[in-house]
Amino acid sequence: MTSPAGPGGAGPGRRPWEDAGSLAPLYDAVDWAAGPLGPPEDWDGTLRGALALALTTRFPVTLLWGPEHVLVYNAAYAEIIEDKHPDALGRRCADVFPEAWPVIGPMLADVMAGGGPTWTEDVRMPLVRRGGRSEECYFTFSYSPVATPDGRVAGVLDITAETTRQVVDRRRLALLAQLTDRLSDLEDAEGLPAAALPVLRSARHDLVDPALLGPDDGLAPLDRDLVVEEVAEEEVEAGATRRHRVLVRLPGVLPRAQRPVLVTGVDPEVPVDRVLLEFLVLVAGVLGTALERARAHAVERASGQLARSMSEALQRDLLTPLPQPDHVQLAARYQPAASELAVGGDWYDAFTTADGGTSLVVGDVSGHDAGAAVAMAQVRNVLRGVGHALGEPPAAVLDALDRAMRDLAVGALATAVLARLEDDEHADEGRGGHRVRWANAGHVPPVLVHPDGRVELLQRRSDLLLGLSTGAARRDHDVALPPGATFLLVTDGLVERRGAHLSEGLAWLRGTVERLARAGATVEELLDGLLAEVGPDVEDDVALLAVRAHPRDRPRPPEAGPEVGPDELLRGEVGRP
Repeated sequence: MTSPAGPGGAGPGRRPWEDAGSLAPLYDAVDWAAGPLGPPEDWDGTLRGALALALTTRFPVTLLWGPEHVLVYNAAYAEIIEDKHPDALGRRCADVFPEAWPVIGPMLADVMAGGGPTWTEDVRMPLVRRGGRSEECYFTFSYSPVATPDGRVAGVLDITAETTRQVVDRRRLALLAQLTDRLSDLEDAEGLPAAALPVLRSARHDLVDPALLGPDDGLAPLDRDLVVEEVAEEEVEAGATRRHRVLVRLPGVLPRAQRPVLVTGVDPEVPVDRVLLEFLVLVAGVLGTALERARAHAVERASGQLARSMSEALQRDLLTPLPQPDHVQLAARYQPAASELAVGGDWYDAFTTADGGTSLVVGDVSGHDAGAAVAMAQVRNVLRGVGHALGEPPAAVLDALDRAMRDLAVGALATAVLARLEDDEHADEGRGGHRVRWANAGHVPPVLVHPDGRVELLQRRSDLLLGLSTGAARRDHDVALPPGATFLLVTDGLVERRGAHLSEGLAWLRGTVERLARAGATVEELLDGLLAEVGPDVEDDVALLAVRAHPRDRPRPPEAGPEVGPDELLRGEVGRP
């Protein structure tokens, strides 16, 4: 291109960088006379015009001027090079980007020699730009010659866009799809490492020396599902290609201490951030799902009865012991449909998150066959892993679950309410209190039983079902849970009846709960009373989960049983509901 004499280069009395905006003081501070470009008053019209063009666009642009490729650039480009700015202004490109020079040096030389413009898409170009650490980066850019009026190439115009996030996301999604496909026909749980590790090791930029640790391995963490460790210095000096390792426990139906752990190093050029950790949680979710599916196949082969063996395994999964936080009582019930298959798509769960909070969930995967049961196990297990590791509000966790269902090709729709129990900072200081924060993905609304027995259906606007992958934002809701109040979650099998409108079932639910509450029912009696009302011959399976708050200024009531935390659950000291 031949540079126009733009407004910034039209008059010799104007600074060539008059249009630099916030960068103008930094341009002023450069000792241009001591550098290759010389004093600004001596800059020719070609350089002035090209610089004016670069400074008046919001797209990242830099000029690489003269045979030494001196950098002059705009504010958008400064954001890309981060810590290299502002020292890069007026310096030679080879000095600013020594790590990239083997790639871009020959390209610049070719353009300067008259070889014409270039176009490079999604090229990998590690950069040292944050804290002196080389980072994995990708760019799409074009080098265009800037010619003087007599046709001589005086410099190169670089228009660039960083595509690191897009390239890395595509690469990781492709790996998840490849891993899911490779494990789709896994028949033997013992064959998981042999099937999965070659795929994982092919992703050398995202996983370094990945391995699967058995429950008895000394490296496997006992008390957490996600651990980030710094690699010992002597290990790095011995030639290791990583400085951090991440350990992620696979989700599954077995107790934590009996589940394998994925361990992987992290490439020094890859940041150990939330994006990477969420990706590794999804990888563990694929492995855990394949492991559970293989175990289900083993049961099928042994018994010859797929539906029966699956229902038994999934029912054990559903009836997990519940945590019992301080001055809070949790209770749950599950009743299968009156059909040959003992478990459908309904489930309940409660678990402690990484930050010590308590999450509650009741959900329903569409369908009433073995496929729905398998999908329910996948959704439940991934939700456990994502919810525990992220420790985010319910809406954010359901967003992550929705993405996982899409990426793992679960192929099902599900409704769910995910709730999180929190301390109420505004409650009475002596008696204490809690708040419940929840998000509703197209599910039956929660029920709040006030301490005086009044019952409220928490019919807030619900969000779309899980599995639709629309990207629509989800919302959190919250409500106070004072001492004596109960927060109740149910599945639609409790309230839906053939030939009746859902509103009739909800009215029945509200009236029945209020009658039982005003009769002084404990939380256990409340759930038993609801199941007794519908009887054993229900058309759909039913899952119930309730949490009742007790005052902090009194001892925990006998009917609430002892307080139960993760340690007690890990040691298996708690019976199933």
